[in-house]
Amino acid sequence: MYAHDTIAAIATPPGHGGVAIIRMSGPHAETIARQAFLFSQPRETLQSHYCYLGQVRDPETGHCFDQALLVAMRAPHSYTGEEVVEIHCHGGQLLSHRVLAVMLRQGARMAEPGEFTKRAFLNNRLDLSQAEAVLDLIHAKSNQGLNLAWEQLSGRLSDVCMTLRERLVGLTAYIEAFIDFPDEDLPEKAQHELDAEMNVLATDIATLAATFTQGKIYREGCRTVIVGKPNVGKSSLLNLLSGTERAIVTSIPGTTRDILEETVTLNGIPLVIWDTAGLRETSDVVEQIGVERAKAGIQAAELVLAVFDASQPLDVQDEAVLSTIQQKRTIPILNKVDLPMVVSAADLHPQPHLMPPVLLSTTTGVGLEALGKSVRHALFTQESTLTENEPGATVLRVRHHDALIKAEEMLRQARQNLHGGIPLDLLAVDLRTALDHIGEITGHVNTEDILDRVFRDFCIGK
Repeated sequence: MYAHDTIAAIATPPGHGGVAIIRMSGPHAETIARQAFLFSQPRETLQSHYCYLGQVRDPETGHCFDQALLVAMRAPHSYTGEEVVEIHCHGGQLLSHRVLAVMLRQGARMAEPGEFTKRAFLNNRLDLSQAEAVLDLIHAKSNQGLNLAWEQLSGRLSDVCMTLRERLVGLTAYIEAFIDFPDEDLPEKAQHELDAEMNVLATDIATLAATFTQGKIYREGCRTVIVGKPNVGKSSLLNLLSGTERAIVTSIPGTTRDILEETVTLNGIPLVIWDTAGLRETSDVVEQIGVERAKAGIQAAELVLAVFDASQPLDVQDEAVLSTIQQKRTIPILNKVDLPMVVSAADLHPQPHLMPPVLLSTTTGVGLEALGKSVRHALFTQESTLTENEPGATVLRVRHHDALIKAEEMLRQARQNLHGGIPLDLLAVDLRTALDHIGEITGHVNTEDILDRVFRDFCIGK
């Protein structure tokens, strides 16, 4: 599972830039680097975490082809916990690949995606949840998502999970103490205390799992679809939210034929916005396809922004839109309030599946702040406990959420078994299983398939 060889990769994104970093990790990193790097001044020994100036050369020809910096990081004080050497060269794509090719010819192996972080985990530099946080930090879509990823990388979720594990270990040890003495019955008082502790522990786990609703949104963004009949201002709304002319806006009905996607941040919440074709009956084959895709987008969306023209009376097409979005979490928007209004909020509300309408002008921007508040209320039914300055331990990934739910279920089952008079050794099995599920989050119980799932989305070089 862990090849103790030396790996190398380009750690910076592809393309052109001021600097490119070629990273190596493993027992022969310094030896390989010395063959490919000509120091400006001779260096018999390298100090850890110091930058050295020199030139990159091809050992086979002796030809130097770039000026660069070399940084050596000694084990265990490196990202991977191994010997790590980085060469910081100029950021041309051809140049960085040439430097990497030299390293590979001298004996390094091309790193697999996520292999540097995987080695950090295997060398106990990070636990599994912290390793996943590295990727979340890179792909954060909002300041809050960035803060949450940093908190997880810093170990906040790990600390909470460790506390839960310790409490579970204590319960399991308590049960197993009575198993070791089969002639002793579990006292009635002990049963009550054990039941109460399992209930509190299950509740604490459920509370942590419940943070996934917010965590998932901040990590991935909320899938949000803009719908309405033609020419109500759907594309104008997308342009207003994105701050760019992302969608073509004309007075001709049916301009938008396909789904346009844009990621925006509104009131601190990342939204993956889909602008769809206007919902109406049409004989245009291409527009029909767009309408069908719009309906499919509605079904897949987590939030619907339904746009209506406040300057025109509601008609059968608007009614068709309302019919299409039933059972979906929907914020109705009365657009064009800068014009004389003939539709009021009372015309749309109250309806069971609709929130109170937002009055908006995509021309002037009036109502955008109110829309942001409405989105937050729609997604977080109670006031968020997450703040920009001090976020709590939050579950960001499906894998973590599933593990917590399974742990809670095993504790609930253990309580039922306790009341049902099930033998203590079977009760201990329930608690050990719950313990394993909690351990899956940080990697205290690790299997190859869990590791593969964690690291498969990493890029090469990280």
